[in-house]
Amino acid sequence: MPSWAIRNTPMHRLIIFDIDGTLLLTGGAGKMAFDRVFEELYQISGAWKNILPDGRTDPSLIAELCRSNLGRGVGTREFEKIQSLYERHLGETLKIAPRFRLMPGVTDLLPALAEQEGVMLGLATGNFERAAYLKLERAGLREYFQWGGFGSDHGNRMELTRMAVERGLQKIGRSLEPEQIFLVGDTVHDIRCGQRMGLTTVAVATGSTPYQTLASLRPDFLLEKLEPLADVVTIFT
Repeated sequence: MPSWAIRNTPMHRLIIFDIDGTLLLTGGAGKMAFDRVFEELYQISGAWKNILPDGRTDPSLIAELCRSNLGRGVGTREFEKIQSLYERHLGETLKIAPRFRLMPGVTDLLPALAEQEGVMLGLATGNFERAAYLKLERAGLREYFQWGGFGSDHGNRMELTRMAVERGLQKIGRSLEPEQIFLVGDTVHDIRCGQRMGLTTVAVATGSTPYQTLASLRPDFLLEKLEPLADVVTIFT
């Protein structure tokens, strides 16, 4: 049983969200930003090619981009330069991405959850922390998220999710049972991480992972989208 699985009052809950495909879609802003980075640093056009980002961490994406375009890995200083440029360009591409959009139900769900007593909302995302908040600011959702686990914390999704849980428990100031800690995501990576950690998993089929693929993982809850509001809020109460 996980270390945080200690019986406590059921009124307290941590609800931890993935970002891309769960709360929003950037409409290709990340791809555009990485393409700009590799053009600026290495004079390589179209670096993104056919990379599949779903459920991935930003460090793993950089590693793949470097392998496929440079034929090598990069050291710490070069990695940090790529990261810094990516975050700068992402701030610009988010403003112009024509297909940027929020997922159905998100604008109603987050305020409804945030106003509930004992609920704390957090993030478990492969995005670098700065990149995550740039996306949330563009979406008008920044106010709902003050903590989380990020790709800048760890390149492994399990570890960054663990860090999100630990930070949430520190914020709430108590231990919780697994059923009081919810992990909401749209990919197999989100659900498998939550299951391995003993969390309550909520799969939502608003990303590119098919509903039936998510169903095959047998998450605790499976939704086509984060609405209707009353039905979704019931999951977390």
